[in-house]
Amino acid sequence: MGMKRSELAVVALIFMFVAAGVALNLREQKAVDMSKLPQKVEQFRQFQRWITNLKNKDLIIEADEFRMIEEVEIYNTKWMKVYSLDEPGKRAEFENYLLQRKNTEKIVFSPSELELIDYRNISRDGYLSNEAHFYGQKEDKIVDARVLDCSTKANCYFDRAYFLSNDLFVITEISRNINKKDPTTPNCATSETCMYTFKLHLVDLINNSRLVYESKPFEAVLDQLIPKL
Repeated sequence: MGMKRSELAVVALIFMFVAAGVALNLREQKAVDMSKLPQKVEQFRQFQRWITNLKNKDLIIEADEFRMIEEVEIYNTKWMKVYSLDEPGKRAEFENYLLQRKNTEKIVFSPSELELIDYRNISRDGYLSNEAHFYGQKEDKIVDARVLDCSTKANCYFDRAYFLSNDLFVITEISRNINKKDPTTPNCATSETCMYTFKLHLVDLINNSRLVYESKPFEAVLDQLIPKL
């Protein structure tokens, strides 16, 4: 005997509620997943070496403790210059710029070796010690950009950078976990014990995105910690 219309309606409603519940769970799961480090980062060899090095120096930072705190765009005409490789002399200038920075500490190259990240903690090439510099070729263009800056008030220090692909890279930063916009925040010298966090910046050049993940806070004397990083 077939179902009555009322029974069919009840069954349909049940399926609708189940489907809605599944969709909600998927959205919640996606939100949770987005808040954590992507697996492609967590499983990357350079990240694993970084975490292991910290543990060997008695600084226990777990990958699953990082949480996303911010997402920002990276392209800003104020901090980026774009040149055509077809301009007279630009190709030779580009190739020479890369060649001069080969095998330089705190400058890393992309797999294609046509892009670099300069995260040296010194002023150089018009960039300050708290600014990370991207320079490289994208199709027939040269991109010269400040992709990241950090707060000197927070004693920030870039300690690692590496490419996951030609269009995706990571920069890690240690800095005080303070509200950098609060003028009443007291200073804490690098020679003193301060509260810090690690921030991992995942930069996606294709999607114009920088995701920022932060570790749990910990106490450290930065002057003593930097040589161990």
